Amino acid sequence: MLVGVLTVLAVLGGGALLVVLFLLRSRDGFDVSLSGLLRVYFYMASLAGVIVFAVGLAGILAYLLSAGFGLDVIYGGQTPQPVPAIAPACPPNASCPPFVTPFPRPPIPDDRIRRQGEDLVRGVTFIVFGAIFWGAHWWARRSLARTDERASGLYRGYLMLGTAVFGVATIALLPMGIYQALSFVVVPAQPFSFRQGAGESLSGGLAALPLWLAYLWLVQRTLRTTPPMPAVA
Repeated sequence: MLVGVLTVLAVLGGGALLVVLFLLRSRDGFDVSLSGLLRVYFYMASLAGVIVFAVGLAGILAYLLSAGFGLDVIYGGQTPQPVPAIAPACPPNASCPPFVTPFPRPPIPDDRIRRQGEDLVRGVTFIVFGAIFWGAHWWARRSLARTDERASGLYRGYLMLGTAVFGVATIALLPMGIYQALSFVVVPAQPFSFRQGAGESLSGGLAALPLWLAYLWLVQRTLRTTPPMPAVA
């Protein structure tokens, strides 16, 4: 769920950012030369690395939450197990045919344990790859940075896009995940009913929350350190 939300938001926001920068290229100094396009790529790839890191963080959180609060809360109820056959009731003083016990069925493995292990493996893999991918493009981005890089429209647009992507993901996933977790704990379950776990929504919202706060802090810092532009008469 987190992958789909972040991908859609990043694609739509990135397209809108490129359109705005292209329309304002004469005022802000944004060019379409090779170095200018390379800077755009570095910023977009940096955001992609952060998104991959967030997906991995969600997997780690799902594993930790399931280990701390139980598999039911995160992954939902267990798969129903086969019920052994019981001999039918025999009326008193009546001869009943012998009951043949069927061959016992093996218990169905709990698929939630497999999902928990996959979340751990996916989390570690995506976190490592996302961190390396972001770090490589951050270093390359600094090598092409201008003296007034933090005042450029591309840098400000990158921060605003990251803030919007992770902010929308947080508000879309975290309340739903908290609601599902609380309803699982507070509301009693009906017999023979399946309840959806809160794993994808809760872990995805918790993973997006610190990244949204980090981007929001960077935006606030940029606003405080960047001098205001002179008014146009």
